[in-house]
Amino acid sequence: MRRPRLHVLLLVASLVAMAIPLTSAPASAATSVGFGKSSLSGASSEFPTSLQFGPDGRLYVADMNGTIRVYTIDRTDRDRYTVTATETIDRVANIANHDDDGTPRPDLTGRLVTGLLVAGTASNPVIYVTSSDPRRGGAKWGGDVGLDTNSGTITRLRWNGTRWLGRDLVRGLPRSEEVHVPNGLALDPKTRTLYVAVGGNTNMGAPSVAFAELPEYALSAAILSIDLDSIGSTTYDLPTLDDPTRAGTTDANDPFGGNDGLNQARLVPRGPVQIFSPGYRNPFDLVRVGGRLYATDNGPNRGAGGPPEGDGTAACTNDVQELGITADDSLHLVEAADYGGHPDPTRGNTANTFGGQSPVPSSDPAQCTWLQPGPARGSLTTFVRSVDGVDVYPAKNFGGAMKGDLLVAGYSKNEIYRIGLNAAGDAVTSNEALFSNVGEHPLDVTAQGSGEIFPGTIWVADQALNTITVFEPNDYGGSPGPCTGLDDATLDDDADGFSNADEIDNGTDPCSAGDIPADQDNDRVSDLNDPDDDNDSLLDTSDAFAWDPNNGTTTMLPVTVSWDPVATGLGGIAATGFSGLMTDGATDYRQLFDPDVMAVSTASGTLSIDEVAAGTAEGAGNDQHFGFQLGVFVPNGPPAFRLAGRVLAPFSGLTPQRGQEMGIMLGPGDQDDFAEVVVGAGNGSGEVRFRLELGGQASATQAVPLSLPGPDAVDLSFRVDPIHSTIRARYVAISGGAAGPTVPLGPAVTVPSSWLSDTALAVGLISSSHGADPFPATWDFLRARE
Repeated sequence: MRRPRLHVLLLVASLVAMAIPLTSAPASAATSVGFGKSSLSGASSEFPTSLQFGPDGRLYVADMNGTIRVYTIDRTDRDRYTVTATETIDRVANIANHDDDGTPRPDLTGRLVTGLLVAGTASNPVIYVTSSDPRRGGAKWGGDVGLDTNSGTITRLRWNGTRWLGRDLVRGLPRSEEVHVPNGLALDPKTRTLYVAVGGNTNMGAPSVAFAELPEYALSAAILSIDLDSIGSTTYDLPTLDDPTRAGTTDANDPFGGNDGLNQARLVPRGPVQIFSPGYRNPFDLVRVGGRLYATDNGPNRGAGGPPEGDGTAACTNDVQELGITADDSLHLVEAADYGGHPDPTRGNTANTFGGQSPVPSSDPAQCTWLQPGPARGSLTTFVRSVDGVDVYPAKNFGGAMKGDLLVAGYSKNEIYRIGLNAAGDAVTSNEALFSNVGEHPLDVTAQGSGEIFPGTIWVADQALNTITVFEPNDYGGSPGPCTGLDDATLDDDADGFSNADEIDNGTDPCSAGDIPADQDNDRVSDLNDPDDDNDSLLDTSDAFAWDPNNGTTTMLPVTVSWDPVATGLGGIAATGFSGLMTDGATDYRQLFDPDVMAVSTASGTLSIDEVAAGTAEGAGNDQHFGFQLGVFVPNGPPAFRLAGRVLAPFSGLTPQRGQEMGIMLGPGDQDDFAEVVVGAGNGSGEVRFRLELGGQASATQAVPLSLPGPDAVDLSFRVDPIHSTIRARYVAISGGAAGPTVPLGPAVTVPSSWLSDTALAVGLISSSHGADPFPATWDFLRARE
């Protein structure tokens, strides 16, 4: 929690207030469910990660950097909400940071915050916040960057009537080298138990390069329970192992500095911090409903690390294991001692020691086995892509039709899901999108009860757009109006500008203006039914930049497409930052990629394709898929510039097969004329290859051997000389954080002058298996600059 750069084409539909008539389609005519949609005006959040209304009627929003903003909000009209006052709380953002050896880092400011819970009373609200080291490690960020893997902290802030009184309740919780951290919180007020979702240190249980080879800790990858009465008004520093690299039994600066596990927190029997339920890869959020606890959990990514050695036995180890698969995210009913299916060999087998010590009192062999999300894990339901925030809909709107349903933020698919539960709350009866095209990356969701300040409303934090979107129920303050729900192109029952027929074609609700189809040019004809999605008079089937009405002519150097966590509003097709795909002149661009086998991860700052398939632009095939591109304007006679892209850990854990390759490309935007530089299998031993194709025929090729797998990353580049109409391909292999020599792939090659003279040059990504097995490919960035 998968976070733009100047001159990247921003293609984000604006969120505007829409008045709606109301109700649902005939298929559910017994229940009238529909919402309006607007943006919270005056909000100033930056990368919001968590939000909740407090008992004082104010909206509390946590920013990723640790700042908490408290908004006083006024409803000025239907679907119109405005911030009238903002309070800023910096107590958590100012927590001191350390390196992983425990050394204080006063120069390192801010904290990574992904969990916030507000309790207490209207006159004395209480905030609980999870935070950790703000840095990021792993393959994308340079491996082990020395961040404090014991930096997880739970802070309580109490309002005493005049000021906030802050205290760190628990310190020393685990935090991965990647961005799996202490996340969401839930409170049982009767038992005074605080539950916290703590992310794992691995992809599937084993250390891997993608996660800087850090193993799971005693308290990672679990839902923890914290006895607040036992801690009282003190700070509980988790007891740690005796770090052999630090003098004395009590190590300097404990509990900080996990030291890659040598100083990790121990699981102390009968201590105030216990494992309530183990086995969650990255549980992002928690919600309690009628005494039941629910959690979302992020599934693994292909190529980011595999299950432990000894998976399925009692003898699992913490040895490095690469590969790994992509599996679904899931929703769980969390019950005491239940195993969620993500292994933790440190808890599974006490033979896995750190400095000769085990941080757990006994082995739990069940935690040696990786289980597939779904029935094997006891998941209530699963989701194809990343889901994060979860809340319950507590209001009686629509005759109580949604009361008790869960709401889940679909980060990757830009949706809010409505999850129906049976009466016992232990099975899912329905899983459907309540809102589509919410923003770009909705991360958290919260809902208001019938007796709260804005009854029945739903509020969503979008981390990419820095927005808070408000969904107001159609029956707010009264009864909803009529909705036919008929499949009729002349009707627009919800007055959102899209006809009923258009919405039904897209699977969105014609009775809810909060649920709208994708519409890039905002002409109120959905992309599905609009043959020209950017309204530039070029059909989508032949438009190389189908989401750019200027077709690259207004996008100037320098350009960076990056998927960093601090990116805002990257936009583009499938939130990639790209405005088109390599066109074959006949196929609609939406058919040239599959969003279900790719991921834009702002958590890891990467774009990945889980299954690169056989399609290729080479030769007469012209069936290239995932050829994402954007246009960059090249005026007459500019200086030379460099196009560069980085692929991460190519073929890590795999034996490359002939034909498999991934890299970058440039050209006019079609599949007959382009240049590519790719890293691939070659004849099986590995190579970096340059190829120029003109008119569907190879014009120039050059290959240089490169042993694969091997490098942590490979930088691929072109030096582009518009004056002489030449390009020259090169590469640099990166291992252990050190860049190797720049290796040219032959001399400069002439390309048509029409590519580089007062025109838009298509630049982008390219990959293919050429008929070999599908394989994963991951890119770090694409840059064009002088």
